[in-house]
Amino acid sequence: MQGTVSAVERAVLANALALARHDDNADVDDARDLARLVGRLGAAEVARLQEEVLRPVDDDRRTLTTRLLRRTAGWAWAPDSPLRDDPEHARACADAVLRLLTAGDAVPVRLVARTTAEVLEALTHGTAPTWRALVAAAMADPWSRTAVGQLALIDPATHPVEAAGMRAAIELCRRLTEEDERRAVASHIRSAIGTTGLTQREFAALVGTSPSRLSTYVTGAVTPSAAMVLRINRTARRAGLTARGA
Repeated sequence: MQGTVSAVERAVLANALALARHDDNADVDDARDLARLVGRLGAAEVARLQEEVLRPVDDDRRTLTTRLLRRTAGWAWAPDSPLRDDPEHARACADAVLRLLTAGDAVPVRLVARTTAEVLEALTHGTAPTWRALVAAAMADPWSRTAVGQLALIDPATHPVEAAGMRAAIELCRRLTEEDERRAVASHIRSAIGTTGLTQREFAALVGTSPSRLSTYVTGAVTPSAAMVLRINRTARRAGLTARGA
């Protein structure tokens, strides 16, 4: 890596390489260090930094990233994980795995896995790009029959890590999709109010809600009902017509 590398980046790189290279499952210090990084920075930021610092030293198949994902998934979900009695750190490792699977550039791999054998092959013998392709497909339509159907093909009794990881990935994709939808609704409401030239307090009075409640819609803290969105749209159109008529 060239240029100035921050202490945080060095810590993330050192931890990632340790997790990818060390094979002694009895030593959980590396996993707990990762959990502490997640607790300090958030899983999404740790994943972004992992992707940033590993890419220059990884190969085209992303061997280091694959080992990091595989090892961290074992800490998170394996029945014999040394973290099984440490749910807080195990949960942080799980969050780190999931966020790293959604980090980085768009995945160039097109993957269709329909049978149990195909899904297990992708999960047990695949590499980071393959797993990211699975997650990308789930992200595109996390409520689809394909995503749920692939999960149903995996027996959690015989493949606990793969089943738990895929279930958690689908849940993350749904949560991220819902967050995107909330942001889109909030952006639409801000735009609708902006076309009227009214203040939020004035607009709230027209739609029959309080300024504080409308503020939660505008910021995305609360998603309004479909009926309220229709009322906001209708009010914005009327207020806009009135303003133009004036």
